[in-house]
Amino acid sequence: MKKSIYDTSIFFERYQQLRQNPISINEVVEKPIMFSLLPDLTGKKVLDLGCGTGVHLTRYLELGAKKVVGLDLSALMLQQAETDLSARWKKGQDFSLYCLPMERLNEIAESDFDVITSSFAFHYIENFPDLLAKISAKMTACSTLVFSQEHPIVTCYKEGYRWEKNEAKQQVAYRLNYYRDEGERDRSWFQQSFKTYHRTMATILNNLIQCGFRIEQIEEPMLTEKPEWHNEFKDLQHRPPLLFVKATNA
Repeated sequence: MKKSIYDTSIFFERYQQLRQNPISINEVVEKPIMFSLLPDLTGKKVLDLGCGTGVHLTRYLELGAKKVVGLDLSALMLQQAETDLSARWKKGQDFSLYCLPMERLNEIAESDFDVITSSFAFHYIENFPDLLAKISAKMTACSTLVFSQEHPIVTCYKEGYRWEKNEAKQQVAYRLNYYRDEGERDRSWFQQSFKTYHRTMATILNNLIQCGFRIEQIEEPMLTEKPEWHNEFKDLQHRPPLLFVKATNA
């Protein structure tokens, strides 16, 4: 089984520091929009793909979910998730956790989920149609899928300068040189190498449609829509960092 980059000690430590920042993109942008797209979770069975430390699982239980299931490749993430969840809920009854990549979703025991979510993770998936088929197979009739991922405008980057800047070194345009070139991208964060995958907006939406999903809502948050966002995100006036999709299985 492939190893998670989040199980590298320095990477996990830096990630935890980032998530604890109250003005991080996760706290200010991702979580509020993600939670706003959720249906009523009362009495529902919910699966979170790439659940990380279980922050979303905790919120789902607080919102009345009957049972939550988390799946993540990182053992360190799941250790933290189990510690936090066990402080308030019972393992096996209220929540279950699986250390597996999303691509092996079909191997988990549970099925018939009312809601399936994934936060900031689908850009790590190479074969998106295959994952969608496995997601669909785990859903009940009229279930809801809600996910966020890096926006295709962001994932398209391959090399060179990301930004065109003016004489004052101000960002004036985000470069889209490789937008139409789908496929693997080599990335680096905290001096750790990893891979993501670029798909155009059309490919993402068509993959969903072809797998039998009905698209209910799309969100592409940008700074002009959220003037209260911190100056740290001022570049978002040029492009959305994240894509949010809410869909139901037809």
